[in-house]
Amino acid sequence: MTDTTEPLTTPAPAGAKLLTSSPFDPGPLTTKEGFRARARRTNSPPDLQDCAPFGTKVTLSDPRLIYHGRLLPVETDDVGRALKQARGLLLQNLTSGDGRGPNFAVDGPRLSGKSLLAALIALGFHTLVEKLSGPDGDRHPVVYINVPHDRADDLHWSLPFADFLGVEHSRSPETMNHRPVDMTDPIVRIMQRARTRLVVIDGVEYIRSSERQTAFDYLLRLQDRLPRITFLFCGIGAREIVQAGYGDHRSQAPAPGTDRPRPHSGIPTLWVRPVPYTRAEPDQWHKVLRLVEGNLRLYKHEPETLLGLAAYLHKRTDGSMHALDQLICQAAQASILEGTEKIDQDLLDSILTGYDDPDH
Repeated sequence: MTDTTEPLTTPAPAGAKLLTSSPFDPGPLTTKEGFRARARRTNSPPDLQDCAPFGTKVTLSDPRLIYHGRLLPVETDDVGRALKQARGLLLQNLTSGDGRGPNFAVDGPRLSGKSLLAALIALGFHTLVEKLSGPDGDRHPVVYINVPHDRADDLHWSLPFADFLGVEHSRSPETMNHRPVDMTDPIVRIMQRARTRLVVIDGVEYIRSSERQTAFDYLLRLQDRLPRITFLFCGIGAREIVQAGYGDHRSQAPAPGTDRPRPHSGIPTLWVRPVPYTRAEPDQWHKVLRLVEGNLRLYKHEPETLLGLAAYLHKRTDGSMHALDQLICQAAQASILEGTEKIDQDLLDSILTGYDDPDH
């Protein structure tokens, strides 16, 4: 790759379609089928001219109702900055024949959009590899897993990799007495053949201090066997967790030729936080609301209504994109089903999200 400005958010190829029969469920990111379906689906707002006319009875399969079930990703200042930084961190991975780029982390407070950012990076990287090398059903440039529920040993750490890759990991699949086995050797061979370059591990906040050595022992050994992969760790406190995990394995000996300890080795961290809003500095929140409003496809919605409700919406969401998604998506769907086709404060007051809901 010679163009270092190539974005990680390259859109899906023209004509790409969902690899699933259900518009409601493309499948989870933690399976290769679901991941590919999400990477190749087109996420563009429907044209109202192609939709059922205003006043038409709406069913649950209506394209606009499905479309408004989840906001299109909005590039906040943090997300835009992080995507550029991720591109730089992954560039060496694509261009170097020897070794990998540095592992890195996505960190931030609860409900700030960490998993969404990690998914955008992973999906964008997958799409970029396909753009550069062409589609290949045998290539899996990205493996996306959640931290396993049981983290006691290598066996359980190997299972989410096997689940993503679609590898059976029970000795007796024909019986109800399944006994999972350590899948490390099979998944290593598959990822080698699949030319995997990026492994996303989401939910690292669930790794307890007592489990840290087991987890990072396993991941470091896996990376030794797959020297081309880069790990992206995502979760609340990811930076401290990963630094502590690697710190357990760093030599405590002095730096060569000195009696001083080796310098602290950190991990590159991409930060994502709730979007701030004050009357003195409203620009970031206003930008978000303009982007969100521009993605709405409602017949009677008045432009800049959300902008006029900026203070109210920030109070309801505290700048959390997850909370804003919940609020606006429910309101948009309600407006379609009720036939009002617009979002206003009266409608928003009736929507329950669990995030600073108004008193009723």
